[in-house]
Amino acid sequence: MNDFQGFHVEEMVARICNSANTAEAFTLYRLAAPLLKDYKFVFASDRGGSPGFTLNRTFSAGAAIRSLFKTERVIVLDAETALEMESGQATYPIDYSISLDTNAMSYLVPHMAGKRGGGIPADFQEVFEFIARPDVHVDPIPYLTENLPRIAGGESADKIFDNLKAYEILRTIDVDWLKSSGEVRSILSDQELAATAQQQVSRMYLDIEDSTLMEGLISRHQYLYACLVKIASIQLKSPSAGIGKKMAAFLEFCHSTLATMSIREAAVARAYFIRGNDLKFFGKIQKNSKSDILKLLRNMAWDMWHVRQLEQSITFEPSKQARYFFPALLTFDRKFVEIMDLYPLKACAFKIGSSQPMPFFDGDPFRLIATDDEDGTSAVKKYFSGDAIAAREAVRDNVRANFASVVASLEAELLAVAST
Repeated sequence: MNDFQGFHVEEMVARICNSANTAEAFTLYRLAAPLLKDYKFVFASDRGGSPGFTLNRTFSAGAAIRSLFKTERVIVLDAETALEMESGQATYPIDYSISLDTNAMSYLVPHMAGKRGGGIPADFQEVFEFIARPDVHVDPIPYLTENLPRIAGGESADKIFDNLKAYEILRTIDVDWLKSSGEVRSILSDQELAATAQQQVSRMYLDIEDSTLMEGLISRHQYLYACLVKIASIQLKSPSAGIGKKMAAFLEFCHSTLATMSIREAAVARAYFIRGNDLKFFGKIQKNSKSDILKLLRNMAWDMWHVRQLEQSITFEPSKQARYFFPALLTFDRKFVEIMDLYPLKACAFKIGSSQPMPFFDGDPFRLIATDDEDGTSAVKKYFSGDAIAAREAVRDNVRANFASVVASLEAELLAVAST
């Protein structure tokens, strides 16, 4: 324990996750184990266990499954697993799921109606055959999440019902019939499928009555939307400015206006500031555009939210037989895949029973926030000192209470920049 004398638990966790290799991580974990009984760690690794079918893969026309990690295997650490490792080999059961994002869900209805082409991705049949396998677990969580504010705002749930019914067909597909005939049908009757889909829609209406759930969902989306609006404003206002100047503007915004620093969003900002329109995620965000750029950015913020939801999902309590839950996301949006690939994790830790993951970037996070130097030293000193962290914490509640006005001001700024 001498190596951790005077450390807070969060500092111990960070030191373990930032280890040079998993052998060092295990050594440090053993030293701090008495204080980490309630924590679990997952490390990207070329060795270790395979997290089900949540492996990164890209299909023939660009559809992709992405996990939080870029390696095909992971190593885990927790009190029970560490004890097993001490006595030999650790064997642990897992749970996993691949989340279908909104565009993936939207293709289910036309595909099951026998339509081909007409906007359906060329590799959808290939993807469908994979996700229809009985040993591949999928869920519609991103689609459900994204549509909660919409039905709360009065939109009809008819299209949602149709998509959820199609999802239920996928979930209960007659695999033998699919193999023999190539046709899609469920082992359930149409009435049973409709009843199950209606139950899911009813649960959505119950969710929108949960003020705590809805406020949390909307506030997280608005935070990511605010980041994207500011990123767009900085780039459109001064596209030829140096990367250091643009990063300094974004970091100061995070510190002074949002009272929250986010390295994942900083990675997106940096890539956009360097690559401009070559980063296709922002391809439609142009000056004097005929498109509604605020609507585009709101939709882009949902993409960012779904990545954050993946991070949170790893903290979910798995099925009773499992020790870990591994999430992944399926999307046909290659622009979104490009963004996800900017920030793979080398490790993620969390406290059991908490929904607050502690993700660690597989790379040098300081270089992502560098402004006037190559290694980010000045930005770290300015924004991650004890005084800077305390300053943000002191005003964070006030920022959240007035966030609607913050967003309105950012929107006005962007629209003024975009119209010049």
